[in-house]
Parts: sequence; structure tokens; C-alpha cells
Amino acid sequence: MSLIALAVFGTAVAYIVFFRILVRAGASNVMLVTLLIPVTALLSGNVFLGEPIQTKVILGAVIIGAGLLFIDGRVIIRLTGQRSTAR
Repeated sequence: MSLIALAVFGTAVAYIVFFRILVRAGASNVMLVTLLIPVTALLSGNVFLGEPIQTKVILGAVIIGAGLLFIDGRVIIRLTGQRSTAR
């Protein structure tokens, strides 16, 4: 029963996040959310099942986060002050 509750809750949260990002950021950015699935699974396993989080897991989550920031590009634009001329 608890597994079903977690699955339903996780799916509901995923749909809400997906469609909010779709409205705010567009279709290309919403697909970046799929890269967060492993991080969410690891955090859920830690919170609900007490699974330990190892250092290499934290490092992997940081790499995924850095990749998302790089792919999105807004942070790089803010840091460099440059904007793309292509439209």
C-alpha cells in the first residue's frame, strides 16, 4: 500500500512540475526535467526508505545540476553579460 501511495504521490508531483515548467519556460526547457529523475529517486530513497547517500551520489547530483545550468544558459548569460545575436 505504501508503495502505491509513493507512486501516486510521485506521479502527481511530476505532472504538476512538468506542466508548470512547460507554461513558464517552454517545451525545450521542460525536457531538462527528465535529467532530475535519478536525483529525485535517490532523495526519495533516502527520505522514505532510509537508504544512505554516498559521496559519489552527491557528486553525480552536482554534475547533473551543473549540466542543467549549462544547458539552460541563463546563468552563463548573467555571468558573462553576453546575449546571443541569433533569433
